[in-house]
Amino acid sequence: MKKVLKNVLDSEQIETLLNEFELNKFSATKDDRVTEEVDTWAKALPGPAIQIINDFMYGYKKVGGNYYRHDSPYLPHTDHKHKWGNTINVVVPLHSTDPNAKLIVFDQKWHKDSVTWCLHNGVWFFEYNTGVKGRPYDYKEVEGLTDEPISDELYQYLDWADKKQWFGLTGDAMSFNPGDLLIFDNKYIHATGKLDGIKIGLSLRYKS
Repeated sequence: MKKVLKNVLDSEQIETLLNEFELNKFSATKDDRVTEEVDTWAKALPGPAIQIINDFMYGYKKVGGNYYRHDSPYLPHTDHKHKWGNTINVVVPLHSTDPNAKLIVFDQKWHKDSVTWCLHNGVWFFEYNTGVKGRPYDYKEVEGLTDEPISDELYQYLDWADKKQWFGLTGDAMSFNPGDLLIFDNKYIHATGKLDGIKIGLSLRYKS
């Protein structure tokens, strides 16, 4: 399941969430990022302001999530935890200085606990995910892989890594528009599209 709900939040609600992020933010560690620089990387734990989203997600229970700010792409990863059961990601774009920013949600799934594929990098340690070497195509446990190169249409958003790193993947490029909700099964592999600026968002996990 993947869907985009347009213009769910108004400007006042977005500002409320941004203010909570600014009050609670702390420096990010090397969590799913491509480069070593962390000057503009930050996270924050959600507080009372996210009741705005909880109310919208009536019938679902929040089981995790965080605010984030970054200026370079997240590596391909998943967010699923078996202890949560079947859960979805609700990504809430709050601010971007890049009007072309995208979240890439692939069609391929990883049914085990969350991992981050480190691609051309060495294997990194992550606080919540298990870092693994190589690319998704190198793992037979990934569901739905093709035996074809990634399409040029999708690769235009992912050219921060060599095209062969995305071999076997298909998917969708979701625009990072403040006020929208980007919702998908968190077993889907996802990554940040190329980014020329700073993004601030909220990534929440919900269980039905």
